[in-house]
Amino acid sequence: MIVLLSGENSFARQEAYDALRAQYDADGALAANTIALDGARTSRSELETAILTVPFLADFRMVRVDGLGARMSGGGRRRSLGEWESLSELLQGVPSTTVLVFLDAKLTGANALRRAVEEAGGDVRDFSLPREREVPTWVRQRARALGVQLTSQAERRLVQLVGRDLWVLAGELEKLKLYAGDDVVDDAIVDSLVALSREGNIFQLVDAVAEGRPTRALHALERLRAEGIDARRIITMLARQYRMIAAAREVLDAGGGEREVQSALGVQSFVAERAVAQARRFDQAAADAGIGRVLEAEVAIQNYWQGRDGGMNQDLAVELLISELAQGVAA
Repeated sequence: MIVLLSGENSFARQEAYDALRAQYDADGALAANTIALDGARTSRSELETAILTVPFLADFRMVRVDGLGARMSGGGRRRSLGEWESLSELLQGVPSTTVLVFLDAKLTGANALRRAVEEAGGDVRDFSLPREREVPTWVRQRARALGVQLTSQAERRLVQLVGRDLWVLAGELEKLKLYAGDDVVDDAIVDSLVALSREGNIFQLVDAVAEGRPTRALHALERLRAEGIDARRIITMLARQYRMIAAAREVLDAGGGEREVQSALGVQSFVAERAVAQARRFDQAAADAGIGRVLEAEVAIQNYWQGRDGGMNQDLAVELLISELAQGVAA
């Protein structure tokens, strides 16, 4: 199966991708049978190898390619695509056990990737951002699906505070649901909660990773991206958290408790309490491996910027890092 998910609406694109993963993950083995490629740097031979690789103890293997279409955007005059000239031929040979998913920004009908996917009989889906007047309807429908009861004033206030950013809107609605439960949410509640949300998102991401919740972690990542949070800050916060977990694990193994962890880390009691709870999910080797995996991601980003082998685009590097840590792959 071949799918192209393109457009400016990254929230809708990600939901479509998540739905595809759920559809082909009936045996729960897709986590170990997924490879993500940076389309800006991958070669045709690398893509072909990934496509033709047989799933390991599973029915399907998923190959995700980010940003390949950007390399194939033509101007007024057609330019040579080099090794990618035969992309259409490659796509027509995708085996039935491979789910090949391309994720890209908006691609025109003249784009070579889009044409190749169409020629191979693939599924092309476009996701545009809602227009400003459509956002309240989106909020209303999303709130209804979550079971959030918004007054009309609260609905308008939420849109005023957040705008058209669907990632942030979805996160705020989830938070309002947790806060209000079955009660009606008015504009005063929106004002009190939503304005304080931005700084909290990065801590939600770090906690979701350390607590082994990959879906929530990746959704938090998309919200942070939409808010313009730099990848280096995310990596710094993850490194800090895993250092705290490793230190807490060492104290626990030595027979200490929460008070000793607080003293060793030099943090407030509630931070120590969270570190202890997260450290209980790890042994010392797994905690140390998490720190090492964060370092690998940072080195890969540095190599990418400096054009060295082993480099990786920072967005893809951070996404893979978060996914692997949250699933315990680094351990």
